[in-house]
Amino acid sequence: MSAKLAASIVKKNTDIVNIQIKKEDFESFCNAAGLFKEEFLEILSASDKDHQEGRIKERKSLMEIVEETK
Repeated sequence: MSAKLAASIVKKNTDIVNIQIKKEDFESFCNAAGLFKEEFLEILSASDKDHQEGRIKERKSLMEIVEETK
């Protein structure tokens, strides 16, 4: 089952894309993007723990964290 989400690009340049999502569609967007998956939440928790303990690294993307946990 896939949900249809309404989103529109409001500004775009070579470095940034801004989108607008209705408040009532935000939870569906997060679910579709995988932000509620247990694996993703575990990665965020591990990253937060590292930050709290002073093991901070500059990140360019969340994919760097994913690749390190494999």
